[in-house]
Amino acid sequence: MTMLINALQKSALFKNIPIDQLDKILQPYQSMLSFQKNEIVALQGDRCSSLMMIAEGSVRCDMTDPTGKMVTIAILKTPDILAPAFIYATQNFFPINITALEPLTVLTINKNNFSRLLQENEKMLTNYLRMISDHTKFLTDKIRFLKFGTIKSKLALFFLEKMNSYGSATFVLSESQQALADLLGVTRPALARTMSEMMDEKLIVVQKKRITVLDPPTLKKLCY
Repeated sequence: MTMLINALQKSALFKNIPIDQLDKILQPYQSMLSFQKNEIVALQGDRCSSLMMIAEGSVRCDMTDPTGKMVTIAILKTPDILAPAFIYATQNFFPINITALEPLTVLTINKNNFSRLLQENEKMLTNYLRMISDHTKFLTDKIRFLKFGTIKSKLALFFLEKMNSYGSATFVLSESQQALADLLGVTRPALARTMSEMMDEKLIVVQKKRITVLDPPTLKKLCY
């Protein structure tokens, strides 16, 4: 229960809703699912018929094309919600494969019960609409990230976003080099080569998984 309360307090969906109210609101409707590391949570094409919020753990979201090529779209963790925009879609199927990166616990609320909660709680409805809007922007940025620019421009944007997220020019990558290559839609050797070039150009310093951005203005120029 403590784990779930901590997740709810951090969730954008339940923002500004007192935790004692949340307990009363969710108690009749919620259920919990557990997954082991590397277990499939959902497959691309599965029906999305429930709200699914990560209460504990993290997942990798991959998209596969008809040729079998896989691109990592995102790494999600507590208290992210899995494919929230697809619950009410006409074709409400998961657009991605979702895999547990570690032991995982997911809170689920089926569509009918979630609709009832939104109708009864204006704050939750507003939070949900804002969250859907933010996800739309994220996906738009991701398309631009994957489809346009060189590997160097993609890395520059990635590093700048990490800087903003950490509030520091130095940060530690949570992704492995292969996971980062998948995220950018490039090969691992090409990624390693480009990072080496950026070090030679004094744009960044790499110490294992610790990155320091030396020249943010030049990185910003590379993004455009």
